[in-house]
Amino acid sequence: MDISLFKLLRSFLLVLFIAIVEYQRGSFTRSGAITGVILCFLIAYSNIVFLFVMITFVLSGTFATRYKFDFKRSKINENDHCIDNRKYKKTARDYLQVLCNGALACFYALGYCSQTNYSGLSLPIDNKHSSTIYSIGFLFTMVCCCGDTLASELGPVFAQHNPRLLTNPFRIVPIGTNGGISFAGCLFSLFGGFIIGISYIIGNLIFCRSDYLKNTSIINLQLLLYCTFFGLLGSIIDSFLGAILQFSGYDRERNVTVQKPGPSIEQISGRNILSNNQVNVISSFLTSIFAIWFLPKILM
Repeated sequence: MDISLFKLLRSFLLVLFIAIVEYQRGSFTRSGAITGVILCFLIAYSNIVFLFVMITFVLSGTFATRYKFDFKRSKINENDHCIDNRKYKKTARDYLQVLCNGALACFYALGYCSQTNYSGLSLPIDNKHSSTIYSIGFLFTMVCCCGDTLASELGPVFAQHNPRLLTNPFRIVPIGTNGGISFAGCLFSLFGGFIIGISYIIGNLIFCRSDYLKNTSIINLQLLLYCTFFGLLGSIIDSFLGAILQFSGYDRERNVTVQKPGPSIEQISGRNILSNNQVNVISSFLTSIFAIWFLPKILM
């Protein structure tokens, strides 16, 4: 093993600083911040470019969650953890949400780290290095997470009409229904995949050695296109699972969409089998596996 003490220290200090800032901003609960430090430290040491991508996801996801938060809260009750203090009244991600969004990415990052002899070396996605398969897994896990987050958080705000159920496109459903899709949501899922792809390319330009980047311009363009497309694909997979395996109901007393059955809840769709976090894990896993199977065959 070729472990770099400098990269270990750099990774720890960067991740700790980011976690403290985001915790103070209300992006995470205490348990979420601690879990994030552990996962992101491993990710950052494996490849500092991965941390660059993760920061992009956290910042974009936090912005999307907070945007028009009061409007979304008036329409949807997701039974998620919220913080409520003098400065913020926002949704904060706890340890379970951090694990569901970051554990799979961390697994791929550790696989990448093993392929680079635990050196923390930054290598681009290409057809030369054995680490590429793990880089693809990590990147497209984040593509799915970001695409779905932006679609679910910003789609309801900008959509001109209520969403339609993915498994029955002729049926219009209330805002916040699992499996509900809208044109605006699809556009934001594409944008989520795009910004993850562009952050990975920019990160490589900053942190990778120039000799590793030779003849990668065409691959980068391909990656950007596929990241954009897979942002939508991952969101559709998430919506399909949610429409079938997640309960969605409407509380007539409070006029909100809810995620759990109850005596005064009118069922909209889905069975009460999986939680939102479980659907997120499965959809990101399926998206990354499909990318691992598909992309190495077509990258030049």
